[in-house]
Amino acid sequence: MLGRRNLRIKVMQALYAWEMDNETPVIKLEGQLKTAVHKSITLYLTDLTYLIEVCQYSVVDKAKRLAKYIKTDEDRNASTTIAANAIVKFLQEDAILAAGVKKDGVRNYIDEEVVKSLFNDLCSRPKYKEYCALETPTLADDKEIFNLLVRKVFQSNKDLEHHLEELFLNYDDDGALLLHIISKYVDTFDPEKKDTFFQSMDIWEEEKKFSFELLEKTMDKNEELTAIIKPKLKNWEMDRVATLDLILLKLAVCELKYFPTIPVKVSINEYIDISKLYSTPKSKDFVNGVLDKVKNELIEKGEIKKFGRGLVE
Repeated sequence: MLGRRNLRIKVMQALYAWEMDNETPVIKLEGQLKTAVHKSITLYLTDLTYLIEVCQYSVVDKAKRLAKYIKTDEDRNASTTIAANAIVKFLQEDAILAAGVKKDGVRNYIDEEVVKSLFNDLCSRPKYKEYCALETPTLADDKEIFNLLVRKVFQSNKDLEHHLEELFLNYDDDGALLLHIISKYVDTFDPEKKDTFFQSMDIWEEEKKFSFELLEKTMDKNEELTAIIKPKLKNWEMDRVATLDLILLKLAVCELKYFPTIPVKVSINEYIDISKLYSTPKSKDFVNGVLDKVKNELIEKGEIKKFGRGLVE
C-alpha cells in the first residue's frame, strides 16, 4: 500500500527520536515505528470511509430538501445517483474494510460537518451535475465521478485537510500518497475482484518487515556507519552536520552495505529526495556529495554486494 519511501521516512523519524535520546530502548523505537505504520493503514481506512459517507450523504441531502415547507425545483430534483455508484456499493459490502473500520474505531474519526463540506464541494462541480443527469451510469461513469471526488474534491478540501491533520500526525507524510493509491485502485476497479482495494495488503505486510530491519540494522551498525561517513565530511565536523542529514546518510549507507536486493541508485536517489522534503535547502547537494564518495569507496573495497536486477550501477 505505502511505498518504501514512506517507510524510510518513518524509520528516519524513529532514528531522529533516538538521536535526541540515546537511552531510548530499541523495543520502544520499534513500538513507535509499528504505531506509525499502523496509523497509515488507519488513515487509509478513514479516507475510504469518508468517500462512502460523502456519496451516501446525497440521500440525506435529498431527504432534507424534500422536508422543506417550500421546495424549489432543484430540491425536488436532487439526485441520489452517486449513492448507487458501483464502487460505493462495493466498498459498503467489503468485509475487510468493515472489519478494519470496526477494529480501528474509524467511525469516531468521521465528522458530519466535514462530510457535508465535501458533498457541497462535489455538488459544485459541473462533472457531478452531468453525472447526476445520466439515466443509467456505466462503470466508466462511476469510475470517473469517484475519481473526481478523490483527486479534486478530497485533495483540495481544507476542512478535510485540517480535520485529518488534527487526527493523524502522519497526514503530511501519507495523505496525498494514500489518495493517489485509492485513485489507482479506482482506475483498475473490477466488481468481480473481491480484493480490489486491499490487493496489496499481503505485500504491505512484507514491506513492513523492511522498515523494521532497516531500523534495527542502522542502530546495530551505528558506529560502523559513522566511521564510514566521517572521513567524507570534508571541511565539516560531525557535530556541525544537521542531525537529519547524518541520519539520512547512515540509512543510505546501511542500505548500500546490508540490503543486497536494493539497487545502489535507488537507495541514493531515495535519500536525496527525502532530504529535499525534510532537511535544509543545502542538504540535497550535501547528501548527494557524501554518498557519491562513500559509494565509490565501498565499490573499490568490494563491500557493496548486490544481486538481482539493478546491481551497483
